[in-house]
Formats: sequence, structure tokens, C-alpha cells
Amino acid sequence: MSSEIQAHAVILAGGRGTRFWPLSRAAHPKQLLDLTGQGSLLALTLERLEPLIPPERQWILTSADLADAVAEQAPRVPRAQIIGEPVGRNTAPAVALAALLIGERAGDPPFVVLPSDHLISPAEAFRDTLHFALSFAADHSRLVTLGVRPTRPETGYGYIELGARLEEPLSTGDEREIFEVKRFTEKPDRPTAETYLEGGRHLWNAGIFAWRPSVVLDGLRRYLPRTVEALAPCTRSELGTEAFADALEKGYTGSEPISVDYALLEKADNVAVLPVDFQWNDVGSWPAMRDLWPKDAAGNAHRGEILAVDSSGCIVHGRDRLTALVGVENLIVVQTEDATLVCDVERAQEVREVLEELHRRKRSDLL
Repeated sequence: MSSEIQAHAVILAGGRGTRFWPLSRAAHPKQLLDLTGQGSLLALTLERLEPLIPPERQWILTSADLADAVAEQAPRVPRAQIIGEPVGRNTAPAVALAALLIGERAGDPPFVVLPSDHLISPAEAFRDTLHFALSFAADHSRLVTLGVRPTRPETGYGYIELGARLEEPLSTGDEREIFEVKRFTEKPDRPTAETYLEGGRHLWNAGIFAWRPSVVLDGLRRYLPRTVEALAPCTRSELGTEAFADALEKGYTGSEPISVDYALLEKADNVAVLPVDFQWNDVGSWPAMRDLWPKDAAGNAHRGEILAVDSSGCIVHGRDRLTALVGVENLIVVQTEDATLVCDVERAQEVREVLEELHRRKRSDLL
């Protein structure tokens, strides 16, 4: 990296990981799970940021009921910077709050917003890319988003269409291609996704953003003024105090539930996209484990012992017992102490419907 930058990081860790049931539960969701044997997804996210962004400049926004569990897995992040949202309001209020707090305490340094539950490698390439994005955000009044070059016609991701290449220089002298954003498209159908893949002008939206507090707040005040106004009083109280908690409660009550993508990025005219060259996995549902777990000769990805007879393409989690497969293809089999999931791989997105039914049956013990 060419120069130091006093950037901050905001990690969004409030999701519930419903598509990873029955392993992911309300009290221990996906971001707190160790799916690779190397640590929880959250711990890996924090580790990947260093030394570019040390723990004292890391902020974690999660739900209030998960704050203590998150703090256990992030012992080096100052406890006051692990903020428990009193109610879920999607990502725009979280970004607004972070921008207000960082701006109040640190001036106007660039900061990155990123999910807590993605896997990225190699870490050094990620930090190099992030350094460029943050440096660009420091030098220009741009909202920078990271885009991943698609490798398949994926219909479950959002896409970013590249506009013209930007020729705005960096004070650091770093040179990478960065583009205007022409258009965002959310989860296209397969023929459209195939067209995007063939055309080479579309990237997957990685959900990772870099900007300065002043720039993102200018946009949010324009498109989401009520939310910024509701959260502004949070800057007048010391973090971790009862007064801050009260201000946070009132602020979230008055905030609109909307993602920062819909609220700001799809409307703003100062968005830039940086194509990335690292490997990215959003770990969105059980099929993602095909890229993370060992596979046998028949392509069965597994964590735990399996015995596969005339079976292929399955995904199995059963670490403390043998799972036997006979004459089946493309099944997800996940075993825990109190529940077992059996699902067709092609219907992995529908696992959340199991939770909806459990809610209706008032089976809180399984949620």
C-alpha cells in the first residue's frame, strides 16, 4: 500500500441468516457461525481489515439482543463502538448513524461499510482494493461501491452496469480503473443475467461501500431527511451511556426502514464503482458451501463424515455423526441437536419458509 489512511470501518452484523437454518438461530445467527473451521464469519471480517483499519477504528452495528454475543467475538473492538440497534430498520439508518458518529468524533475521514458474513480472499488483495477505494473517497465527493466480475449468470445478486471510466486522479498516485455507475439492477431473470455475463459491462454488487461522512450525509439528507434528522441527537450523548441508548431508541423509531441501495445509491448521480480482483463469496445460502467444504469424488460437499452410495451433488452438515446417502442427488442435509433439514439444492432460498411456519406454530425453541 502506498500510504497510510486514517479510515474507519462499519460492519453491519444485524442479519439473522434465515437461509442457514437450522444451524443459524436467532440467538446465534450466520455471522457468528464458524462455517470454514477458521473462525466465525464476523471474526474473519474483522481480521481481514487489519492492519489497514485497526480495531479502535472499527464499528459494529448489530441488533440489541445480539450485542453481547457480538462483543464476545470482537474483544478488541471498543465495546462502546458495538452498537445494538433497538429495532431493525435495514441498512440506510445504520449507515446514517455511523456517518453521524464518525463525523462527530473524527472529522470527515473515509469509511468503509461492509457486511459481517461474507468470505473474501486473499486478504491482502482485499486490503489493497479497499485502500484504493478509501483513498478515492477521501479525494473526491463520490459514493464508491465495489463490484465483482460475474462468473456465472447468477439471478440472486444485484448487478451494477458500468458507465464511463473516471479520469479523476488520486493524490496517492494509485492507478486502477474506476467507473461511473450507469444503472443498478436487482436480481434479474436468468436470460437477463446471461446477457449481462456475455456483455462484460455488468458487475455483481458486493454490498461494500466507501465514502466520507459529509458525502453520504449530503445524499441522505436529500433523499432520506427524516431519518438523518431523527438520528442526529445520538451525536450529543456519549457512546455507551443511558442517554445515548435513549436517543438511539427515539432515533430508530423515527427512521424509515429502507436499504442504503434503494434510499441513496440508486438515486444519486455521484456513484462510482470499482471492479475488484479478489475472490468473493456472499455465503448467501447452503449451496455456497460447495465452494467452502471438501468434496468427495461424486461432488458431495460435506462437513462431518458421510457415506455416499450412488449419490452426487449433495451438501451435508452432520459433524458429530455419520450421514449416509443412498441414490440421491442435489440434496441439502443439515443436522443439529434438535432439528434436521432435508431440501432440494434448487429450493435452498425457500428454507426461510420453514421459519415462517415455525413462527405460526409458535415453536420459538427452534427459531
